[in-house]
Amino acid sequence: MTCFTMLAAARHGLANLFACLAILLSMPLQAEGWSMNDATIVYPLPQSAAELNQLLAPHDVGPGGALLPLKYWQRIPPINQGESAARTYRNLRVVAVRLDPCFKYQGDCLPQVRMVWQPIDRADYASVSPFGLEAKDASVHTFHTMDADVFRRFLEDYGQLLGAAARNVGQVPLQVHPVIREQGLGGEFSRGLKTLLLKYCGAQNLWRVTSMSTLVGGDKWEFRGFNIVDGKPVEIVIPRTGSARTQSFFVSRASDREYSNGLITPSPTGKDNINLLLRDSRFLANKDAAILKGLGGSVARIENPGIHSPESMDCVSCHSTQVAGSLLFGRIQWLNKDPQIIGQAFRSSPPVQYLAATQNMPRVFRALGYFEKSPVLSRRVINETAIAVGLLNEKHPRQVSLPVQGGGNASRSSPGGEVSSKLAAVSTDRKPGLTAAAGRDL
Repeated sequence: MTCFTMLAAARHGLANLFACLAILLSMPLQAEGWSMNDATIVYPLPQSAAELNQLLAPHDVGPGGALLPLKYWQRIPPINQGESAARTYRNLRVVAVRLDPCFKYQGDCLPQVRMVWQPIDRADYASVSPFGLEAKDASVHTFHTMDADVFRRFLEDYGQLLGAAARNVGQVPLQVHPVIREQGLGGEFSRGLKTLLLKYCGAQNLWRVTSMSTLVGGDKWEFRGFNIVDGKPVEIVIPRTGSARTQSFFVSRASDREYSNGLITPSPTGKDNINLLLRDSRFLANKDAAILKGLGGSVARIENPGIHSPESMDCVSCHSTQVAGSLLFGRIQWLNKDPQIIGQAFRSSPPVQYLAATQNMPRVFRALGYFEKSPVLSRRVINETAIAVGLLNEKHPRQVSLPVQGGGNASRSSPGGEVSSKLAAVSTDRKPGLTAAAGRDL
């Protein structure tokens, strides 16, 4: 007799009902498809040298070679305020990992695993919390591209690892990974993930390397990157800058809550431009309503992955919209209710939640990772993750094990694919039940 028929027959006696409840309580919780924290994994910040060594390092080697070989690292100028490249390379660690089943590039759909790296070292006296370890304000982003079959096998192995963790994190917003936070960086899930990433990622499939450098003084940042073609770095032309291979931003540190004397070099051209806001945010209330509405619309569109991609948006604009948008929408409240701005904002079903930290500090150009000891998750990253989750559930539904009558397990596709795949549908039309991300949730 199945549990369902036992329930139907429960009116004839309590014994069947209690037996059914016993079966239900003994069943492990089942994952409901791929979740936000499956597609973007944020590691806890290590608290000791032992924990630091649990994170992936650039020289870690798998079947495909080192994750970030020294020969490519040496093509990147110093990223951490003039610190020696050797020290930075020694302290560089993966702080976050992202899965993207379809990174669009020149008309192609590239399955990728991407890694976010930051140097982790002793906190200095200028830090908010000058003790212990912190992530420095510099980063490298590595893109590992796989063909469809390899990516499918990676997801199968990853799904097994998630199943072994016996935890359902599908109902919580994107954050520091709940299982790794609970088990620790030396825990079973973190160690298994490290082994998995080394198995599938390395120099052999390293496709792109980008960097954000913070210059001496902590008031200027530089962005650059290169693709690897036949083993050789080829510099990337930054969109909306003409033919520039490097883009920088300077801002005065006279205030930690305002943009002042901001300077983008080269300044991006074209529509969806927030240059005015980045130059000086102190006098927003004095601006014409049409100008403010234009800035609000630009922020909403830049943060919408259905409108802009890394191939259409420059580095400074993309990295600055989290803070710039928080300042703008927080100060000019009517922008949050403007129907035209709402219509351009990213929307998904079910709704996504935004838990970004340090969102009002102009010195924060982090999109994903840490600012000193605080995790940072930009709205753009959260929106991109929502799309990735939808595609994963639609194209690669997880196989989960369900207990069957008489013992053993039965595999089936997780039901989450049908529901969560709706996240992949990005729309600029206003529809009931969809959550628009124009308001800043301050």
